[in-house]
Amino acid sequence: MSPVRSLRRVESREEILELTGSDPFVRCEIRTPLEAPAWASGAAVAVLRHSNIRRLGVAVLGPAEDVEALSAGLADSGDLHRLGVGGVTVVRESFEALRRHLPLADKGGDWEWLCTTTQPAPIPQEDRLIPLSENDLPDIRALLAVANARTDARPFEYPHQVWVGVRDGSGRLVACGVREPNLVGVPVLAGITVDESVRGTGLGLAVTARLTRDAVREAGTCTLGLYSDNDVARRLYHGLGYGNGHAFRSRPLLG
Repeated sequence: MSPVRSLRRVESREEILELTGSDPFVRCEIRTPLEAPAWASGAAVAVLRHSNIRRLGVAVLGPAEDVEALSAGLADSGDLHRLGVGGVTVVRESFEALRRHLPLADKGGDWEWLCTTTQPAPIPQEDRLIPLSENDLPDIRALLAVANARTDARPFEYPHQVWVGVRDGSGRLVACGVREPNLVGVPVLAGITVDESVRGTGLGLAVTARLTRDAVREAGTCTLGLYSDNDVARRLYHGLGYGNGHAFRSRPLLG
């Protein structure tokens, strides 16, 4: 059977959940109804997804042997280019199988998606947290630019953002973070940032704990992403109860 014929169309999020064993990423990140039919081969699935910064990509889940057939079929079909897909996000263990068939840029992001349904215990430094508004936008942007230039946070560009932060004795913003609904409506954290001068004092933990607790209390779950080279953040998030995740590789799809 040719690779294209091995592809089958998946018409609903419920079918994707069945294929993936009710994967938390699918539950939290894939909208219903689907933007377009997904593709499947064996236990592998590829589904269109807009990222939190609204870029259209395709997310690929499944074991390497099935991703091999799936990506070969996608390459032959030309569907991704026809739909204007700009990038591919694939579980890391299946990256090489996919790259053998789809033209990907050499550089991109290695990151991890995590979620929790547990409200973390209060953190002592939380009493220093203050709400931030659009009046604080210049200070938020300045802190992100210096201390977290890779962040995907877009201060006050999207609705229903809740920013919190910490100012030092001089009034300088030294920590911040945001929770906002993703395109499915599930809370996601971003922009967790601490100035270098006060790192290691528990402010990042306090920001994350407060935002996570409020998100879980209101919506039952909270998600976030981190770059895979950030071991400090990973330990912090795991300590607050985050897990059930995936290690991903995201790469631009070449023409």
